[in-house]
Amino acid sequence: MMSTNIFHKVAVRLCSCLLPLTTCLFVACADLDYTEESTRDEEWTYNYFANGIKNLVFDVYAQVYNGEFDSNSPYFLAGATDEAQYALETGAVNNYVNGGWSPANPYSNTWTKAYTAIADVNMYLEKIDQTDISDWQYNSDYKNWVAQMELFPYELRFLRAYFYFELFKTYGDVPLVTTTLTNSQANNIERTPADQIVKFIVDECDAIAPYLPVSYGTEVGAEVGRATRIAVFALKARTLLYAASPLHNPTGDKARWAQAAEACKYILDNAALWGLKLSEYGKLWGHDAFFNTELIFGLGRGESNSFEMANYPIGVENGSSGNCPSQSLIDQYEYQADGQTFGQRHPGDVDLSLADPYEGLDPRFALTVVKNGDEWPSNGAQKKTIETFAGGFNAAPKYGATPTGYYLRKYVDGSCVTTADNQTTRRHTWILFRLGEFYLDYAEAVFNATGSANDATYGMTANEAVNVLRGRADIQMPPFTEDGADWVARYERERLVELAFENHRFWDVRRWKKGAQYFRTIQVATISPSLVLTRSTVTRQWDEKFNLYPIPQSELQQNPNLTQNPGW
Repeated sequence: MMSTNIFHKVAVRLCSCLLPLTTCLFVACADLDYTEESTRDEEWTYNYFANGIKNLVFDVYAQVYNGEFDSNSPYFLAGATDEAQYALETGAVNNYVNGGWSPANPYSNTWTKAYTAIADVNMYLEKIDQTDISDWQYNSDYKNWVAQMELFPYELRFLRAYFYFELFKTYGDVPLVTTTLTNSQANNIERTPADQIVKFIVDECDAIAPYLPVSYGTEVGAEVGRATRIAVFALKARTLLYAASPLHNPTGDKARWAQAAEACKYILDNAALWGLKLSEYGKLWGHDAFFNTELIFGLGRGESNSFEMANYPIGVENGSSGNCPSQSLIDQYEYQADGQTFGQRHPGDVDLSLADPYEGLDPRFALTVVKNGDEWPSNGAQKKTIETFAGGFNAAPKYGATPTGYYLRKYVDGSCVTTADNQTTRRHTWILFRLGEFYLDYAEAVFNATGSANDATYGMTANEAVNVLRGRADIQMPPFTEDGADWVARYERERLVELAFENHRFWDVRRWKKGAQYFRTIQVATISPSLVLTRSTVTRQWDEKFNLYPIPQSELQQNPNLTQNPGW
């Protein structure tokens, strides 16, 4: 609940700062608030660089987060999809599937975070002419400060466009606000059609891209993690893909798909020039992932082991199970031998003492999932053989043990020690945009634009794009050759496997309008003491209104001109 409409910004929260850690951008809090009544006034902010102007800019960066939850949160949105089930029933992500979701309990940070950031951007852009650090002209860093300030308006416009994409994908029609508002104006604003939001994002991306560097490696301070030209193109391409998808393109307009295909192809064509290249799959996360050559835009976070504590198996000291991959996910991994049979080669009960249903699966499976018999975590202090069979060391009836038969490996840094004594911590990077996504985005767009997975109108067929990912040296999966409905089904499996736990599945299924197909039930596994694996079905709530979030009731109460999304 907010006492003041979020669009009306009367105070600037400067709750971030740039901490130099091997040139990474990491966010922390600093007590730099000011209001109209405080002694730390607005004039001071616009005349002081380090703790004034720069912190104002990075307060906007601080609103960026991975998925629905804050960075280093113990759970993703995966627990509300067919990717996973959150181990603890009290996990907040379960509200999406158990009826705890409503306009009164909208369960989303997006509205507040996005409009808080947008208000900051609008205020800065309107008052940019007031910035004056000339009193510091004899400071040795003065020229560097001026150089950074030249980029700040373009970085902020990128971030504003990014937050409008987050609002668009979450709510559809949302108010488009590009100026500061009085409280009266804020309480009477109306929602803007989604198509206009998309146009705004695309137009902004086109306008600002030439002014942002491809990399900050050679810029003042070499502060990587800030908005780059590549990130701008990535935002444009993803926005156009969503706008072309059935949820926002009910007539199936192929021109929209063509626009998305062209935007994605531009990234693929220029990747090498920009220094981007595909990574080994297992190196997309971990201590040094922030510098991975595949990463376009990500969130770097300081050293911690909280995510590991939240996702290490029960039975590992201080492990809480967290996001447990579902059998539905495991069943989507194809076998390397033929590439046509996916994980249900053994669709019934499986005696694990006689057959190994995981042998020969796509290598991405072992890099994503911890199964019974694996040695995990990888650190020497805690490494052990995981037992997920009933009565096993990491299984029921222990409270909080995996409800699916599996534990999460992807994003979890197994080198972190979480014992009571001698704990170790590692840096974490949450992926927002990476090159691999755009091979998939391009494939989907060009297939829908041309009607064929083998049409080379755009210079690369849909199948060729997918096969670039599958042909990586560490993956080596058989190529795609299908077309038509068979291609769509296989593509949707491939996208799930490649982007697992990167907070795409929750949104992909919604934009495809396939929630009833994928989210109404999920498969989980139980393993008996005699090592017989049995699949069972978990039923969840799904309603078509879930394709878009409800507008928070607190906002509707303040503004009678806002309307609620259908069904809510």
